[in-house]
Amino acid sequence: MNIERKTDTAGLFEEEIVIARPGGSLPIFVVRPDDNKSHSGLILIHEIFGVNEHIKDVARRFAREGYVVYAPDLFAYANNLPSERNDIAAMRDVWAGIADEQLIGDLQAVLSSMRKSKSIERHAIGALGFCMGGAIAYLFACRTPLLSWVVDFYGRIYYQDITEFKPRHPISFTGGLHCPFLGLYAGVDDLILEEQIKHLQKKLVDLGKKYQIKVYPGAKHAFFNDQREFYHHEAAHDAWQLTLAFMNAHSQIKS
Repeated sequence: MNIERKTDTAGLFEEEIVIARPGGSLPIFVVRPDDNKSHSGLILIHEIFGVNEHIKDVARRFAREGYVVYAPDLFAYANNLPSERNDIAAMRDVWAGIADEQLIGDLQAVLSSMRKSKSIERHAIGALGFCMGGAIAYLFACRTPLLSWVVDFYGRIYYQDITEFKPRHPISFTGGLHCPFLGLYAGVDDLILEEQIKHLQKKLVDLGKKYQIKVYPGAKHAFFNDQREFYHHEAAHDAWQLTLAFMNAHSQIKS
């Protein structure tokens, strides 16, 4: 399903910035309200396909809600990056070859850059990711106590394989989670099973973490992406409203 959604950019300011990282430069798509005010910040972590037009459009939606959004291209300096990023098998190989430690380090560098920006309230920055990006957002939050909140849209709870670059399942990082967590999952998902969601919920409870989890019974994986075949309007709409309420509740700007 392709509805070619294009968010109105009136009143928004966009730019591409670059920060230096070991191994190469990290480009970041930035969009924010075009005013002189300080706003809450959002680190938006892309799906397996990278920072494509869909991710940029989602960034604009959040900017229209009053957030300064940084969407880093975490694959920018991958050695095996294909020319066609819609090739899901090739992009999975790219992701598999990048160490989680590197991804977390890159995101921590993005956070550091945001905390220096005059347009961002440094005490009100959270992270949100989709699919691969959801799992990485969770790992990032579990390793980064300065985040105000984290949202995971259907990110893996358990990896399919443990490897040199992915040495621990995302759920195993839970002890380090220091901010409120919102997990949004599909009820029909071969990558994230019902029992795995229950495992995560139990671990969050056992460790005394602050969290919300919602499962959409009729939705499939990637239900939020309105450019893909499994887009589920009702689930996406509800998840959007729930996400905004969660972000706003935990992004209280200090006076």
